[in-house]
Amino acid sequence: MMHLYIVLDHDHFWPVGVASIIVAKDEQQAVELLDHELVERKLKPSAEKRYTLHEYQIAEPYAEILLDGNY
Repeated sequence: MMHLYIVLDHDHFWPVGVASIIVAKDEQQAVELLDHELVERKLKPSAEKRYTLHEYQIAEPYAEILLDGNY
């Protein structure tokens, strides 16, 4: 089963909100996948700038506003 993770505090270019989603088999794979994408964009991976993974259960329909401009 896959898990959905959301990160709202990873490295960024400008001081505005960030939001990333990751679908992975576990937390370790989620970090590896997001770190790869961050490095591809010349941003710092989790070892250099810690971020928080929020896991969401997706067994039921669900909506979440990631950034509303008032973060």
